[in-house]
Amino acid sequence: MAPVDACRILRDWFERHPDNHLHLHYCPSHVGITENEAVDSDVKYKARYPDASDVPRGTPFPISYAYVKSSIKDDAVLKWRQMADDNPCKYWGRYHFRHPAFRRLQHTGSFPLKRLGGRPTLVARFIRCITNHAPTGHYRDRFRQRFQEPTMCREHVLFRCDHYTRKYRHSSVEELLESMDPFYDIQRFLEENLSALSFEDIPDYA
Repeated sequence: MAPVDACRILRDWFERHPDNHLHLHYCPSHVGITENEAVDSDVKYKARYPDASDVPRGTPFPISYAYVKSSIKDDAVLKWRQMADDNPCKYWGRYHFRHPAFRRLQHTGSFPLKRLGGRPTLVARFIRCITNHAPTGHYRDRFRQRFQEPTMCREHVLFRCDHYTRKYRHSSVEELLESMDPFYDIQRFLEENLSALSFEDIPDYA
């Protein structure tokens, strides 16, 4: 509605007096600004040479801070992924479920988020299950054991606790990971037990 109102106001203003005119001028944005010219040059450089190995000898290197920062980040991520692929066990984490379906899962990653129906709470509990970073008292029990203090672990939640219902017949992590689709089994378990691996079911340490 704003453009329509503006046109109506201008038309009324034009009709008031024949000397009322509107002049439009073209103003090139950021032209001549050194910093902007540097960024534009770097963008063209990246578009022309997406792979650093394709850059001809003697080609001036980009100079903007943003480009250098982005290049360092991209290089670090690439090297990390190469190291992770060379030694998956080292980079998956000690308690990470070792299965191809759970590689490189992220809380905000598109793959688990889409498969789990775009439900952030479910995704959060799913990631807690895969990585064993859940409020079960497991880590606390490892580092600060106390006599007769209630505790539980991920395996207790998934396979043994009578508080939850299960459709699968797995009794261990090994059996779960050997199933046809462990991703689906965990998803169904979490959907049927809405408080599992959430802070609602955290052990009482009072």
